[in-house]
Amino acid sequence: MGTNKKSISAIVTEFALPILLVALIIFFSIMSDRFLTPLNLTNILVQNVHVAIVSAAVMIIMISGGCDLSIGYQMSVAAVLVTKMISVYNVPVIISIICGIVLCALLGTFNGFMAIKLKSNTMIVTLGTMAIFQGISYLISESKTYHNLPKSFMYIGQAKLGGWLPVNVIIMVVVLLIVGFVMGKTAIGRQVYAAGDNPEAARLAGLSVVKIKVLSFTVAGVLVGLSAILLASRSGSADSSTGIGIEFTGITACVLSGVALKGGEGTLWKVIVAVFVLGILANGMQLINLGTYPQYIAKGVIMLVSLYLTNKNAQGM
Repeated sequence: MGTNKKSISAIVTEFALPILLVALIIFFSIMSDRFLTPLNLTNILVQNVHVAIVSAAVMIIMISGGCDLSIGYQMSVAAVLVTKMISVYNVPVIISIICGIVLCALLGTFNGFMAIKLKSNTMIVTLGTMAIFQGISYLISESKTYHNLPKSFMYIGQAKLGGWLPVNVIIMVVVLLIVGFVMGKTAIGRQVYAAGDNPEAARLAGLSVVKIKVLSFTVAGVLVGLSAILLASRSGSADSSTGIGIEFTGITACVLSGVALKGGEGTLWKVIVAVFVLGILANGMQLINLGTYPQYIAKGVIMLVSLYLTNKNAQGM
């Protein structure tokens, strides 16, 4: 009987997020006839495209044993750089996009390098680089908002194939499939898990833990840069507030999905489910006229319950 109870508890914990997702959909469908409509469901998808990709970036860093608090301002720097290049200097869209993504990759690499060089906790290091990136963003933007962007740029975030399938959702799915494959099916992914789980054992096994950790920040930077492009193209403008605070949403989704703060554990599909749990929660509470503050309370309660169930299952095992 005890074994059966543990098995049931493990199954409930494993699929707690999908169960919660379905429960929220049913609840808000009952509470509002505007929730379960094609338009609203599409809006939820589109609004969380950049959040899902950022959360994948956060997951990679956390699995490697790190934490990046500067992601929001990395997005800010990329967004204002790209939109300024396009709208002010008339740089071709594709070149501007490449520059934004490369810049974020360099910022991510800088974070990883500084964490290794200073031999300090990545959370503290990225708290410092966050201030640096904030200053860079405002220097680039000159506290201005950049808009009047060409249709070729807006297409990425606003166009729909066949009149119903958002292009940015397609981009999100492709990116997440690539991340999931690399992290779950390749040697590189396994090395990231190993470096985060037990750095010393990984080093003794011949892995370059330093390179793996820096590479994790670099790859995350690429994803953050792409997210900045998707967000700016969807909103049609960018300024130095673009993307600010999104790192906390990504961290929340990762913690909610069971990504270990110490590193070495995490599953992408759970992270994405957690992103849409948070997205549906925010959307549904708005539809039933509950403001921002109750949303904060609900998100906190969900995270605490998730942590309780995870810890209880771990102790049971």
